Amino acid sequence: MARKKLPTPSSQLPTSVYAVILVGGIGKRLQPLSKPSTPKPFLSVTKDRKTIFAKTIARIRRVLPIENIIVVANKRQAHLVRKSSPKILRGNLLLEKASKNTAPAIALASLELRKRSGDAVVVVLPADHYIGNESVYLNTLKKGIDFVKGNPKALVTIGLEPNFPATGYGYIKIARGPCLAGRQARSIVHGNIYKVERFVEKPDIETARKFIGDGNYLWNTGTFIFKAVTFLGAVRRLAKSIYEPLKDMRKIEEKYDMLPNISVDYAIMEKAYEIYCVKGSYKWEDIGSFDSLKKVLKAEGRRFIEKDGKVLKIL
Repeated sequence: MARKKLPTPSSQLPTSVYAVILVGGIGKRLQPLSKPSTPKPFLSVTKDRKTIFAKTIARIRRVLPIENIIVVANKRQAHLVRKSSPKILRGNLLLEKASKNTAPAIALASLELRKRSGDAVVVVLPADHYIGNESVYLNTLKKGIDFVKGNPKALVTIGLEPNFPATGYGYIKIARGPCLAGRQARSIVHGNIYKVERFVEKPDIETARKFIGDGNYLWNTGTFIFKAVTFLGAVRRLAKSIYEPLKDMRKIEEKYDMLPNISVDYAIMEKAYEIYCVKGSYKWEDIGSFDSLKKVLKAEGRRFIEKDGKVLKIL
């Protein structure tokens, strides 16, 4: 069977767009299947037996060249990244001295990309999610990228309509009606981009049911799109404990331990004003629980061994 070709450059995104893939994590939620030596992104859950990380790279390569893909990982995970996706450029693998959660990791990548292009648009992608309907997914990202290009001060996230009251996901409360970010933006969004009212951490079951009934809450996919300079401006204003240690790129190694362990939601998104959400409609699992993992494995026709509800081995 002939190998499936990547799209021609004419179908790809502008050269000022970069993907930042966050590896991080130490494999806590799916122990003993995942562990520090083999965290979740490096598990194989699909029928083609590629790792979740390799699938993430292949997916975004449909619209971006490998030169525009940045990976942020812990130093201990460097060999896993190179083994799983050997085409990642050495200069595009940013290694953290210690994992400090998503806010410092994204700030580190944004500083690097600002050096490369003052007009860089950053698309932040988790390395460990399962995506179906890939074309729909990529079109959703493109919609967010187009919006950011027309609204350079915007910080954009991707949300999905919840189909059950999940307690393992964060939520985004959106303002109903098309966003009012200007005439140009309105012509681009077609009613699927909304102003974000607030981010909500993982709720209990009763609260999750209320969110479903309300209709104004979407699942937070942990995917973000913004200009590098805009994000760094927000970090400088809202998270000085991150900005100060990182502002001198020559001293990052010695100052990395000073950084707080904090998510981008807490550090920036819950405090910033110009936050918008693109409402997507693709199939998605964050594989953050054994129930989610088993759902994906069954959909992909992968057999597994389980005990007491935990997946011990994928066959």
